[in-house]
Amino acid sequence: MTRFQFAMLALWLSFTVLAFSYFINDKLKDFDADNKLANITALSLAPQIRSFLSSDSAENSIIHLSKKNCGCQATSEVHIQEINNIALVNHFNVINVVLEEHDTLPSTPSIAIINNAGEVIYYGPYGQGIACSQTAGYAQTVLKNYLKGYMSNIIIKEAKGCYCKL
Repeated sequence: MTRFQFAMLALWLSFTVLAFSYFINDKLKDFDADNKLANITALSLAPQIRSFLSSDSAENSIIHLSKKNCGCQATSEVHIQEINNIALVNHFNVINVVLEEHDTLPSTPSIAIINNAGEVIYYGPYGQGIACSQTAGYAQTVLKNYLKGYMSNIIIKEAKGCYCKL
């Protein structure tokens, strides 16, 4: 390989890496870009999340939040199916809510998990990264831990992935 060919190869590889980085970073959005969740706790979020339930009774519930025509919804379908399988076996209510805007909730696709006391044990995205597949899923981990007897009140405020702003 001549010096010229080596230089061209190095230039081509550099350009390819830069282009890939540019397009990847363009796809990654902050889950809470407007800091809607900045001063929100699980306790203060609970009444808003419970408003999506069909009754006032506190029951174990999974609330899937989506936005119409959100291209990111498809990337979370694997997470949604896994969570639904776990939820149904363990007698959770599964509720699907379509939102166009919300004063507190920042983005979709997202999920809220409510325990039988009506507390938010998780609110946030299904995962993060390209196609939200970088993690096994925050929500699955919290749900599995809750079923093992571990209690948490987690609100994910900082994540980057494919999200549609509300």
